[in-house]
Amino acid sequence: MAFSFTPDMDNVYSIGSFDAKTYFSELLRRVQGGAVFNISKNGKNVAVLRGVKTVKNEAAFSAHKRILERGKKMAEMRNKEDLSAMSVKEIKELKDAGRKF
Repeated sequence: MAFSFTPDMDNVYSIGSFDAKTYFSELLRRVQGGAVFNISKNGKNVAVLRGVKTVKNEAAFSAHKRILERGKKMAEMRNKEDLSAMSVKEIKELKDAGRKF
């Protein structure tokens, strides 16, 4: 492959718009493998090329992060005091914190 792209972070790369146009099919192949490309024009980011699975993975990672945060909060409460001292209302608020509906 004749074009160059630089990694910004894990599996996220920057590429110029000319190279993105020229090597679009190669970029699609890499996107299917989980890569994400920030496409720039004149040194400014103008677009992001990412796969559908990547978007779904980000939603899953976000949900996982929220669950871990709630778990840490409950662990802190457990260390401070006995969980049996929590009211039913406090337990319900913790349970419903991450629900959308």
